[in-house]
Parts: sequence; structure tokens; C-alpha cells
Amino acid sequence: MQKIETAHQLQQRIKTVLETVEREFRPLSDEQLNWKPDTKRWSITQCLQHLNLAERFYIRNLQKKVDDLGFIQTNPTDQPLKSTLVGRMLRKAVDPNSSLKLPTVSFMTPRNDLDARDVMKQFVELQQLLHELLDKAPYIDWNEEKVMTLFGNWLKINVGDAFQMLVAHTERHLNQALRVKQEAAGFLAK
Repeated sequence: MQKIETAHQLQQRIKTVLETVEREFRPLSDEQLNWKPDTKRWSITQCLQHLNLAERFYIRNLQKKVDDLGFIQTNPTDQPLKSTLVGRMLRKAVDPNSSLKLPTVSFMTPRNDLDARDVMKQFVELQQLLHELLDKAPYIDWNEEKVMTLFGNWLKINVGDAFQMLVAHTERHLNQALRVKQEAAGFLAK
């Protein structure tokens, strides 16, 4: 896969995520957004907040890589993408089609007392920022440039893996939130 094509595909997937949030979650009441199927599972708001917490971390690191360019060339250099073993493992772990259940690191677990509208607003803003970053990101080397992971500075992944992992992670938890919405509709209709 090539870098520029991948960036465009990721932008399209982000656009689909934003359209889904607007269509599926914006019309819901705060009660529906904050409803939890049980005490061990997350509400729609908590799913979105988890994404806000994780994505803020990665977007900040990716933004720094883009900002370090100092200038924008007229034409980005395309390149075939090379995924690292760690990058492939992380992408597979968060893939929306994976049935693998992973525990969330404690500092990425969303609180219960969240303002649903504020969380949704932050989510949309972060997705829009990620979309914009993908306009500039093809100017950097996606294979050689690395970013820190949530596991610390000792475990880094390349920029290409990071972008792909972020979008897959978003889709995974968006699907989780859509399942909660289906369950909430049945409960709240009673």
C-alpha cells in the first residue's frame, strides 16, 4: 500500500465516522448517551471519551512530527508502507473486526460523570484535527518517523502504523457505542 492512497482512505474512514456520530448519536438524549448496559460496560459517552483520551495522546505526538517539518513542500513524496511487528500487533489488537477483548489501561478508562454533549464535541474536534493532519502527514516519512505509544517511550511505532491504528481503534469503539445504542433503545422503550 502507498502512503498517499492510505492517507486518503483514512480520511474517508474518518468522514464516515463523523457522519455516523452525527446521524446515530447527535439526536439522542443525554440519558440515552449516558445509559450503561451494566456496571462493567461503557455508555456511548464513555466509548467516545475513551477515544478522546487515547487520540489526544497520539494526535499530539503526530502533530509534533508534522510541525517539525517547519515548511510544506509543494508535492509530497509517496512511498510504499512498511509496517513493523509491533505496529501490526497493535493494529490487529484494535481492529474493529477482531473479537479479541483487551483490558483498557487505567488512565484511559473514562469516568462515569461525563457531560455527554461536551464529550461528543471534543470527539468531533479531534476527528477533524486528525483528518487535517492527514493532509500534511504525507510530507513526512511514514516508515522512518516514530511516535511513542501509550505503553511508554520505550515502545514506539512508525507514523504509518500510528495513523492506521488510530482510525481502526476509533471504528472499533464506534461499533461498541452503536451496540450500546441498540441495547439502550430496547431498555428506554420500556
